[in-house]
Amino acid sequence: MRCTLGGSSRLFGMAAAGLLLGACAVGPDYQAPAAPEDTAYDVNPETAGDTNKPAADDSAGIAAQAFDTAARVRADWYRVFESQRLDALIKQAIEDSPTLAAGQARIKAAREVVKQNKAALYPQINVGAGYDRRRVTGAQFGINDPQFTNVFNFYDAQATASYDLDLFGRTRRQIEAASAALDEQQYQVVNTYVTLINNVVATAVAEAGLNAAIQTTEALIDSQSDALDIVGKQIAFGVAIDADATQIRTQLARTRASLEPLKKQKTLAVNRLAVLVGSTPGQFNDPAFTLDELALPRDLPASLPSQLVNQRPDVLAAAAAVHAASAQIGVATANLLPDVRISGSYTRQALTPANLGDPINALYTLGAQLAAPIFAGGRLRAQRRQAQDLYVAALADYRATTLAAFGDVANALRSLEADARALIAQRTAVDAAGNNLDTVRTQIRNGAADYVSLYTAQAQYQNAQLDVTKARVTRYRDTADLFRALGGGWTNADGQALSAATGIPAAARE
Repeated sequence: MRCTLGGSSRLFGMAAAGLLLGACAVGPDYQAPAAPEDTAYDVNPETAGDTNKPAADDSAGIAAQAFDTAARVRADWYRVFESQRLDALIKQAIEDSPTLAAGQARIKAAREVVKQNKAALYPQINVGAGYDRRRVTGAQFGINDPQFTNVFNFYDAQATASYDLDLFGRTRRQIEAASAALDEQQYQVVNTYVTLINNVVATAVAEAGLNAAIQTTEALIDSQSDALDIVGKQIAFGVAIDADATQIRTQLARTRASLEPLKKQKTLAVNRLAVLVGSTPGQFNDPAFTLDELALPRDLPASLPSQLVNQRPDVLAAAAAVHAASAQIGVATANLLPDVRISGSYTRQALTPANLGDPINALYTLGAQLAAPIFAGGRLRAQRRQAQDLYVAALADYRATTLAAFGDVANALRSLEADARALIAQRTAVDAAGNNLDTVRTQIRNGAADYVSLYTAQAQYQNAQLDVTKARVTRYRDTADLFRALGGGWTNADGQALSAATGIPAAARE
């Protein structure tokens, strides 16, 4: 329930009205930011609004990928690559990630904050007991006589209770803010969860591509070395010149030089995988992924913008931050208003423990205290204005996060379209280079070409294969990025598995 309040001159009247009418919660009631009305992503001027159109056809023997706005993101979306070794690596990452473990601990801490705030809704009861050895003299009463001196034991037992009526909902708004902060922390951990999976997939794909590039480069080095040996023999027989050997020798040196950066990148990728799965590089075995063991999914989800805001964990975390900021306005508003607390105590005091049970030694108090701010130098109103400004900032952060999410999905969809066409073009170039290589080999058998021509044709073919490898890696990586951009499928994840990974009960995600 929301209260609409007047000026400070009516504070005490409002306090009395609150006692009669019951407590209310001041400040704005949270309203979730409106979902966007967009129904499609403007991916391509030629296919705008038609995300069901395939990203590419099968004319080049390449698997087509189609976008389906009705499909939901699989909880185990990484299984679309059909690699059991990749699945096992992701399972290890989820179980051993220190980042997820830290997030789980922070969720538990945030839950305790909620409990702390909820405790203020109940009476606070305390008990205590004491013993004193006392000496009383007449000097305390203005009597300077040694006879007026007494030493005695003093025992007391006391129970106290207090209850804050929370007339204007400060405690309830604090609970609301703490609960929203808990939601934000949970969504942040889920975001860590889906990001971790994406990073493992992307790094595994990168390593597979580097392994293919290294293999192709080593094959190119072998062919260039063979060509150099052949040309060297031809020079010895006078059927070739030194310039031919120099050209091949230069290219061979360049190819060998390009191999080391590839090996370095592979080592870095393997080390990154080790860290992602919670292991040290020295204890991690190279999985040696290959592109051929990774399948490319044909059907891809493409959630609408209105759906995206309810499944991206970073967007949901930003919305929870808006909720918390809204509740803090209520807390700051309640601080400007009176507060009524009921308290009481019951005490027994006696000179001996046995006399504590005598009713004549019983004392009690019962009363109510009204506290109202009259003058605080503008501090409380400044705190309320600060809470309002932070709410505006949280709304802006939410909008920025939402726009970034839309951009991520649109970019991923557009990239996949471009990737498919680029791969087709690269495959066409490989076919052309392969046909040229076959032609040169035929010419050599017929004596119509030399080995320099063969070397050149082989180099063109293997360089074209390197370009195809890069195009395949890009397509796999952008496929994974689409799943990440859509939120990773955590909302329909198996409750037990996700709870174990993030520490979030399944009921909290419904």
